Amino acid sequence: MMVVETVFLLPGQGGYTPGLFAGDDSPEVREVLDTADRIAAEFGRGGVSHLLTRTDAPSAADLVRSDSFALQLAVFTAAVGSFRIALRQDTPDVVAGHSMGEIAALTVAGAFSPADGARLVCHRSEALLAHCPSDGGMVALELPAARAAHLVGAVADRRLAVAVSNAPRQTVVAGPDEAVGVVARLAAAMGVQATRLNAPFPFHSPGLAVAAEAFGEAITGIRQHPLRATVYSPVAGGYLKDDTDLKALLVRQLTTPVGFMAAVRELHADGAQRFVECGRAGLSGLVRRSVPEVDTTRTAQARGADAAPAPVAEATPTPAPAPAPVAASVASGVSVLDELRELYASVLGYPVEVITGDADLEADLGIDSLKRAEMLGKVSAHFGLGESAVDGRFVAQPTLADLAALIAQVRGAAPVAEATPAPVPVAASVASGVSVLDELRELYASVLGYPVEVITGDADLEADLGIDSLKRAEMLGKVSAHFGLGESAVDGRFVAQPTLADLADLITAVQPSAR
Repeated sequence: MMVVETVFLLPGQGGYTPGLFAGDDSPEVREVLDTADRIAAEFGRGGVSHLLTRTDAPSAADLVRSDSFALQLAVFTAAVGSFRIALRQDTPDVVAGHSMGEIAALTVAGAFSPADGARLVCHRSEALLAHCPSDGGMVALELPAARAAHLVGAVADRRLAVAVSNAPRQTVVAGPDEAVGVVARLAAAMGVQATRLNAPFPFHSPGLAVAAEAFGEAITGIRQHPLRATVYSPVAGGYLKDDTDLKALLVRQLTTPVGFMAAVRELHADGAQRFVECGRAGLSGLVRRSVPEVDTTRTAQARGADAAPAPVAEATPTPAPAPAPVAASVASGVSVLDELRELYASVLGYPVEVITGDADLEADLGIDSLKRAEMLGKVSAHFGLGESAVDGRFVAQPTLADLAALIAQVRGAAPVAEATPAPVPVAASVASGVSVLDELRELYASVLGYPVEVITGDADLEADLGIDSLKRAEMLGKVSAHFGLGESAVDGRFVAQPTLADLADLITAVQPSAR
């Protein structure tokens, strides 16, 4: 029986990030970029290496509108290059591609040469441009696949289909724009989040049948080689063999649903405990929503050829890594906004292309004030913001672009480490004879300007004290800093506590030394 421990995931749509390989001059990445540019020239197109090496390159949304051919080739190139970077750190037992990432997965597994893999992508793009209606799209629904299928059935358009089952409560529907719009409106009426994706075509739906036929005819001369690695196909629903007609699979994939959630769960059932995302498409978050107990990591990008490999996670607890300074992120070719998009996509389980800089966090992404407070704790820990993140401005930012600008402004104004007071451990409070509840009452009274006697342990924070969810989020940051709670304060339970007595009990519970 085959032993499966580590799975490398290669993204499809959403796998492109401007400047993904900025700062990485390694021969293995350069070869991938040069190959992509050479094959693009065969098709009379410009190269794509600049899209992946320059941080000021067009965004995926821009390329959807202006050059979907370049976008598709850049997605493939990003996946193959990221796979090569991941090999510096580990070796997979299985590779699996998500959507168009299957072409990249088959390429790195040896079924197609890197040049032929790029040719497959180019032929696919040409077929889509020539034979696919321009009014199609995709929408992600926070629904299980079965319920999403009911919405599709209610619209009664044969070109509309459930295209991707990503996670227990994330399903993508694809089809004509008008039908996709009706699905989105039905979902909104049900109180279900619906988010349009940056997809140039309605992938994995019946509307691509003519394009699929043209694609099949165009790739008859491309040679299939024996597999050198084990590949699991979310479209085929199983492991691929050398006698599988892989080109026929790729043709069928254009009109066939992607069972990503089922693939992840089957791989986990076969023993997989570590899923490595080769790129920045948010697949790690989808994996955690399907099998929460596994280890998910993402390829370290733009470290250069001589970078030291990142350590593999150990079974024993290890200290939390130091947050990456904003300046380091920018120097490595990753903007603050890109860091935020990846963080939100990973935690929320959304495809990273859904998390755009100008999307309203509440209106467009359905992230209410409580969830924003939870995410702010993670943002503060990731960027090392400390006390500077709890002055109310951070919670009030409506978009990630606004939040990124504020982070850059705050980090540029003064080193956070100098402004952040040392946290007071819970144990120290207890040892000094002051209870956790008393500490909380004094902290809230001081910050809010209330007499301390007003801040009783059983007073409802919102109903009695008028502390709304945004103010509670701001106070939670101060509580976390005061008691040194770190990541333990951003799991959602802290924001949900209705009284200070409840909050004191929770703080004591997560800090056993306080008992």
